Amino acid sequence: MKPDMSLPKASIDEALRLMFETSEDQDVAWKLGVFYLKVPDWLDLEEARRFGREILDPASPLRDIPQYGELEGFIALENNQQTKLALRRHRWDEHYPQEVARFGRHLDHIGRAVICEVFRQSGIPEHLWSEASGGYSSGQGTAFLNFVHYDTSQPDLGLRPHTDYGFVTILDATSPGLQIELEGQFRDVPVLDGHLVINFGEALHFITQHSNRSVAAIVHRVTSQVADNPVRQGIVYFANPELEGVLKQFDVQGREVGGSSVGDLFSLLERKLTNYS
Repeated sequence: MKPDMSLPKASIDEALRLMFETSEDQDVAWKLGVFYLKVPDWLDLEEARRFGREILDPASPLRDIPQYGELEGFIALENNQQTKLALRRHRWDEHYPQEVARFGRHLDHIGRAVICEVFRQSGIPEHLWSEASGGYSSGQGTAFLNFVHYDTSQPDLGLRPHTDYGFVTILDATSPGLQIELEGQFRDVPVLDGHLVINFGEALHFITQHSNRSVAAIVHRVTSQVADNPVRQGIVYFANPELEGVLKQFDVQGREVGGSSVGDLFSLLERKLTNYS
């Protein structure tokens, strides 16, 4: 894929099934671990974007939402330009307006459609999908809905190179800056109006490793953001296993051939995280 070429494109049909334009596009998406998804008509992006803009105000009460451990609340990342309001699904109704919590649950539908299509293509028997994914494919698991800002007054990278640890990431990318690593080089992911960017994470790669068709977890980053406005915003949804849960690996015969606690897998990934200069 050349820097100016588009990623594969997919859509969600009325039955909430993930569909690609061609089988070749799906092959590329599985190999790369990233693709575009047409925004469904039932997803109210504009209302969610409006909510995200509210957090730009330094006086916004949303900035007073407390931190719950290291992963949730109003958080400023070190060595990155990114500041975010991040909450797991069970806190959405407490801190997000009703329409924003509903938006997050619509993203749940997309996340499940993606992971179920991955399982369908993998050949893992359907009755094992929920067990393999720690419940996410059947509406359990967990999810983070993040409203992200890039402080363009800071000289750091927007977000340093990494792979996502969970199953599926849904990104509302409205400004340039997202890059993916291909053959040792970072390539731009162009903004495509009317589309979200979907990428696969390490947990999904892990649970499909012994199937007929595994998926890749793509290394990506956000370049240093420069803009006339002091801060650039975005929306990110992470489909994740329960952090205290278990992931299981099955082959196409339904035999359990491996597994890991989520905590152990994420700790291993943290130790192996590539250091970029």
